[in-house]
Amino acid sequence: MDRVAYFYDGQGSSRTTVRLKIDCQMRSIKFQLGQEQKWYRANDLLISPRLGSTPRRIETPDGCILDVPDNEAIDQLINASEIQVPGRWIHRLESKFRYVILSVVITVLFVWLLAGYGIPVLAKHVAFMVPVTANSVLGEDVLVALDKVIFSESQLSINDKQKLTKRFFSVAESMSDGYKFRLVFRRGGKIGANAFALPDGTVILTDELVEKAQTLSEVELVLAHELGHVVNRHSLRQVLQSSTVALLIMAITGDVSSAAALAGALPTLLVESHYSREFEKEADRVAYDYAISRGISPRHFINLLDRLSDTDGDLGFLSTHPSVQDRSQIFSVQ
Repeated sequence: MDRVAYFYDGQGSSRTTVRLKIDCQMRSIKFQLGQEQKWYRANDLLISPRLGSTPRRIETPDGCILDVPDNEAIDQLINASEIQVPGRWIHRLESKFRYVILSVVITVLFVWLLAGYGIPVLAKHVAFMVPVTANSVLGEDVLVALDKVIFSESQLSINDKQKLTKRFFSVAESMSDGYKFRLVFRRGGKIGANAFALPDGTVILTDELVEKAQTLSEVELVLAHELGHVVNRHSLRQVLQSSTVALLIMAITGDVSSAAALAGALPTLLVESHYSREFEKEADRVAYDYAISRGISPRHFINLLDRLSDTDGDLGFLSTHPSVQDRSQIFSVQ
């Protein structure tokens, strides 16, 4: 059977149209090129896999190339010659509508599992590969950035700061070693009553949140919650989860040097985005365990959140945290 084919000599881009004779019985191909007749055994040819209706590419032993639009004729030659062409099963799959639908479903499921479970696991793995000393550098840079655009100097009295700092270090003593914990006070301004934990163990507490609290225990449990974010490395994990490609490279190669560059997104992250529900549960559990270990009623935490929910509006601590109702499940006490 004769078929149209396009011949390339392998030396340039010009092509010549030829009549290709495909002989399935002799398991060969031949064609006339000018005064010369070329003949090749099928087993000596390198035939490309079938991809939809695109022409098949055949490479000959002497470096020539043939593009053949008739895929069916080439398939008959492959079958007759029992040539192993990689990727033939892919064409069979894409030619069946049910397999296409199945592949779409599998792809969507894979992406959902990767985003919901795989990426968070990798982010946690990479975040804990970063030394605590590296986190300390990140924390300083983030605090400088936040002071420039958000915070102003705290107006709390020295006496209030001393009391809160004493409570803070009481919480810090119960946390993991390796961090140089510190508490800083700022006027929150537009973000109002709020608290932020930086990767190096620094916690920023706004005057507005202190003013909303009725007892030191309420603020103490907020501080425990924020330090829960630190020891679980939530800030860095959140940035890594948002930088999927970089995360995969770091997880595979073990190179975490680029994590510092990613941390440039931390100021925006802390102010504008939400921690994941799982992160908040982890931090709440730290605060709850601390309260129980110190004989403090966990209800103090919920009392403060109830008070903030009445006045917080769209800003403040509750805007970047789950609802009071959701958190009451963890802090459910008598």
